[in-house]
Amino acid sequence: MRSRRCCSFTAALTLAAGVAWPQAPAGHVVSVETRPGLKARRGAELEIPLQVAIRSGYHINSNAPAEDYLIPTVLSWTPGPVAAKGVTYPKAESVKYDFSSKPLLVFSGAVPITTRFAVAADAPKGETRLGGKLRYQACTDKMCLAPRTLEVSVPVTIE
Repeated sequence: MRSRRCCSFTAALTLAAGVAWPQAPAGHVVSVETRPGLKARRGAELEIPLQVAIRSGYHINSNAPAEDYLIPTVLSWTPGPVAAKGVTYPKAESVKYDFSSKPLLVFSGAVPITTRFAVAADAPKGETRLGGKLRYQACTDKMCLAPRTLEVSVPVTIE
């Protein structure tokens, strides 16, 4: 079964049904899932949804943390013929932890992050990989792990 999502231009992104591809080295409490079979048209815009999965008992700071000293979650992409135009994060949860005098803005569980891309009119046709990085800091209600950067690779076929 296929579904079609169109953006403001004559672009389309087709998500083919299939198994999600988790991307996380062993030991990480965060993984990124995407779907195979993504297709894009030259000269168009498209949206690519990613699902960030956070292990139960952990949270990560939102992209706009409540305190300046906290490490924000940031998804960035390597420039190329398919260029990121904007990243949309979900609304963060406001959670009060014992170690903080005020609530923190965090993500936990399954977190959808969507990136809007523009495909160059002269982008080479065929399979390509969009490379990105997810920078985050995972914490529990008692302690935080060191900040990490997770490599993200999304296969897309340009038509």
